[in-house]
Amino acid sequence: MPPLFLRSTLATALLLGSLHAHAEPQTHTQTPWSFSLGPAHVGFSTRADVSAGGMPMPGANAQASENTTLGFEVGYALSPTWTARFLAGIPPQTTLTGTGALAAAGVLGKARYAPAVLSLTYRFNEYGAIRPYVGAGINYTVVYGEKDGFLSNVRASNAFGTVLQVGAEVPINASMFLSLDARKIYLKTQVDGNLPAAMGNAPAHAELRLNPLIVTATVGWRF
Repeated sequence: MPPLFLRSTLATALLLGSLHAHAEPQTHTQTPWSFSLGPAHVGFSTRADVSAGGMPMPGANAQASENTTLGFEVGYALSPTWTARFLAGIPPQTTLTGTGALAAAGVLGKARYAPAVLSLTYRFNEYGAIRPYVGAGINYTVVYGEKDGFLSNVRASNAFGTVLQVGAEVPINASMFLSLDARKIYLKTQVDGNLPAAMGNAPAHAELRLNPLIVTATVGWRF
């Protein structure tokens, strides 16, 4: 079931949509810029290919914890239907936990990450009460502030990824709107570290597929 803030925002959007269903089409604002702000939930679909001492570890896997943070988006309308969007936010911290053959290891390490998403979207129903859109783009995620867990000397690489996007806007008035948006990022990074001293401090390496889904529920302004 979606997080409570998403369900509440969707219900609000549908209510506002019904109230505006018979409103006159709004005129375009004189500026193409917009800004929106609200909670952003990040959920990962994690898969790891793990090796230790240069040898594969069959059945070893890992899971990255979900996060909710404050996100913001800057938009620029290229036309009434095409919009360039840039999404960023306050960098959250995720915890990487061993699963499968690594379950007994517990917390492998922690890191903060700062995803930035640049996308281009096409909006349908330009003057409707609810205005859905789809899009695609690129992501660059910066990883920093690594903390050791079961692994020591934990290091994670920055990475690029591709993005698919879907969302909808609900106008409140000529300059204010609500937005519900989901961005699926196809992202792969590398994590390195060392096993505990009892295991000879052997080097450990993981090819980590994160593939996060970022869902935002925001209030926006056109200015």
